[in-house]
Amino acid sequence: MKIRVAVLVSVTLVVAACASSSDSTDDGASAGGGTSTSSTAISSTAPSSATTSSTAGSPASATAADAAVSETGDTCRPVAPAENELGQQAAIQFELEAAGTTYPVRLYIPGDSPLAAEAGGRYPLVLDWHGLGSDGFQQALLTNYEAVAEAEGFMVAHPSGGGSTADAGGGLQAGWELTQFDIPGRDDLAMAEKLIDHLVADYCADPNRVYSTGMSNGGFFTSRLVCDLADRIAAAVAVAGVSHPDSCMPLRPVPLMAFHGTADAIVPFDGGTSQLEGSGAPPELVEFFDQVMPDELAQFAADFGCDPEPEATAVSDEVTAYDYRGCSDDVPVRFVEIEGGGHTWPGAFLGAFMTEALGPTTTDVSATADGWRFMSRFSLDGQDE
Repeated sequence: MKIRVAVLVSVTLVVAACASSSDSTDDGASAGGGTSTSSTAISSTAPSSATTSSTAGSPASATAADAAVSETGDTCRPVAPAENELGQQAAIQFELEAAGTTYPVRLYIPGDSPLAAEAGGRYPLVLDWHGLGSDGFQQALLTNYEAVAEAEGFMVAHPSGGGSTADAGGGLQAGWELTQFDIPGRDDLAMAEKLIDHLVADYCADPNRVYSTGMSNGGFFTSRLVCDLADRIAAAVAVAGVSHPDSCMPLRPVPLMAFHGTADAIVPFDGGTSQLEGSGAPPELVEFFDQVMPDELAQFAADFGCDPEPEATAVSDEVTAYDYRGCSDDVPVRFVEIEGGGHTWPGAFLGAFMTEALGPTTTDVSATADGWRFMSRFSLDGQDE
């Protein structure tokens, strides 16, 4: 049975507070995922930048910041501004309509990209999905993925799931549809496919190097994309949430890594009562939080023909990596256990401000830097590094 659930799994209050104290903030950086745009890309510095707004599918104007592609010989060139120095990033804002819902999208294109130059001007793409109750701006601030994108030469998109619904009576849902839960008037799987198509067609994303990552509900949604869009996703990293529904049947083995803290009180590591359930929680929600995180990843490993028992490696005193070997096509499947870690993004600078609300954040590993290093090795066309 599918239900519509409004659960806030995010760092909304902390991130919004930090954002409101910075010159880089905008009025849309609040819970619920608004449709306003940000004027600055996210990094650990305080960059100055430009941004543009457009609607996917609408006619592009002749300005240098609009969504369009210029083909010069065999080279794809997005007309969006791409001459940025490190720390001087520009973010592009547009809205994407899919299945009756409008989704704001924040896109960052790096200034210089040897990776794109080697691929006819096409950029590797990371889709970074936020948690429930959050939005793309907050996710960009939390993960600092735009700074890594500038340094490494890939583009990163931060969609917001708080768009308007086709059913006005259905309200808004600032998150992503999972197999277990339905959001009336929404089809987020169709949205993900359309977003990839739009970024490939209009912004020179490389269709063979599309990667997915996300926090909490965004991590669960990344799991769903591995299940349902394995032919579009080259590799994936799920943070603070990974799920393998009974209906999950990936079309191909997908390189997959998950991070999870053993002291996560929002999405319990070993399953059990979540702080979000409250009294009288519906059985479907109770069952959802009963999922055991290492076991969920193990089911993906079984799908991919891996050896049943993973190999444990101590990364640090508080971090242990479990690697499944012998998988089909030699794809890696890794679970990263963070002893005492909370419902947090490993390596996040903002983690120090979230301990009381969400638990400790390790700095021994980085879900952003290590996640990109893991995903970037793989391509759908077999050109793995």
